[in-house]
Amino acid sequence: MSAEPPAAEPAVETGDVHDPSTEPWRRLNPLMLLVHPLRELIRYLPVLLIALVAGAAGGEPWWAYVLSGLGIVFGVLRFFTTTYRITPTHVQVRSGVLNRRTLSAPRDRIRSVDVDATLLHRVFGLAIVKVGTGASHGQEELALNAVALRDLPALRSELLRLAPPDASTGAEQPANLSRWSPRWVRYAPLTLSGVASIVAVVFFVVQLNFFEGGVLTRLAVVQQGIGWVTHLPLLVTALWGSIVLVVLASAVAMVRYALSYGGFSIHRAGPHTLHISHGLLRARQITLDETRLRGAQLSEPLSLRLAGAASAHAIMTGLGRQRGGVALLAPPGPREEAVRIASVVLGGSEPLDVELITHGTRAHRRRYTRAASFAGVLAAAALVLQLSGIVSPMVWWAFVVIVPASAMLAADRWRGLGHALLRGWLIARSGSLNRKRAVLATEGIIGWTIRRSFFQRRAGLATLIATTAAGRHRVVIPDLPHSAVWPIVEAISVRHVVEGDAAPVDAAGAASQGVRADPS
Repeated sequence: MSAEPPAAEPAVETGDVHDPSTEPWRRLNPLMLLVHPLRELIRYLPVLLIALVAGAAGGEPWWAYVLSGLGIVFGVLRFFTTTYRITPTHVQVRSGVLNRRTLSAPRDRIRSVDVDATLLHRVFGLAIVKVGTGASHGQEELALNAVALRDLPALRSELLRLAPPDASTGAEQPANLSRWSPRWVRYAPLTLSGVASIVAVVFFVVQLNFFEGGVLTRLAVVQQGIGWVTHLPLLVTALWGSIVLVVLASAVAMVRYALSYGGFSIHRAGPHTLHISHGLLRARQITLDETRLRGAQLSEPLSLRLAGAASAHAIMTGLGRQRGGVALLAPPGPREEAVRIASVVLGGSEPLDVELITHGTRAHRRRYTRAASFAGVLAAAALVLQLSGIVSPMVWWAFVVIVPASAMLAADRWRGLGHALLRGWLIARSGSLNRKRAVLATEGIIGWTIRRSFFQRRAGLATLIATTAAGRHRVVIPDLPHSAVWPIVEAISVRHVVEGDAAPVDAAGAASQGVRADPS
């Protein structure tokens, strides 16, 4: 992996760019004249719905129709006011109806090309191309909306300075690293996506019922259903409700999983280029420069871990803060597949298989202390509610489950806690409900943070955080013995000095490599 400056030069906004290049300005595909007005109309559908409800209740909400019309007009004008060009040194996009602006990004700072094709875009054979330059938070990304699907390979090659695709040259076909299997859908119910979707739908229905004055609850079918449920015993209602929720959430999760990850594939499109694509209705494609790879992360939530499943992400620079510095390598699926893909990308499986160093008896005791504190807080709350007459003494039967579950969770959190330091790699693992194993290239570390809470100081522990240039991503090693913190920092820093990769850290831990102590 090649070294990289600590800060990426973002896309900058200028009012008027004077570029001596003779490259002409290009327009986007004319079909965007249909896409943008339709998108604006879809965006204003909630406003129009409220307007119709308000109109039925009395009064004419003319303002809603005016706003919708203006949105459609601006959608049409966007085509005539948006142009772009690719010069030998920069990528520039000019846009704006009332406020004209130009976004310019140096071509040597382009890290990734992200293609997003919604269902509406795919109907017209278009896609949105987003250029990743590592722009910091608050700075607008450079996007081309919309580009014809047939022009994507050539545009992607031009932006990333790749050899243009040419079938007549007889070049080798891209090396496929992984393909999606429909059998992986069985892991979808183990995620929370189905429950989240149901909660969103229920919230929308409640809001709609509120705006329409309770019209939904006045429906005969709804009233009959409510009456039938209220006459059932509480235990039977809870049992059937749980069964219906599990079945419905599982079905929704499986559909969402298939739509999001269907057709997933990852392959090498060049010597140092990864191409990832997935999605059935909304197709996503991202092309990554492997020279910007800074590590990998294996995610194993408790529900997936019990089924032998996991997902994998690449830690990359230049993906922007919205992605958090990670790109999907393997969706939730068999753990061995996620480990295999991450090993191929890292160039070896040792960082993912190496035995980790435990953090000692104090960290072990701290896991059980925190679990006991959580159970104690719940017991205090139950006591207050019982004394207030809100709940019955039967609430204490819940602690027959809460106490053993807290103890098992503490034991699992201890089993998942550890770290290791290999040549060129820092490995950290932690968590139980959402366990993650992060493998970070030491050359990608640009700073350190040491945090010690009041209870950690009493226990002689500290949390070591390694920061990178990969957006908001950071590797956290919690509850390290305080005496082991500085040896890790110094071992990585001294190794960089020997290999000529970084400046040393002085004895006081001064910030020649960005080491700082959190006052907390």
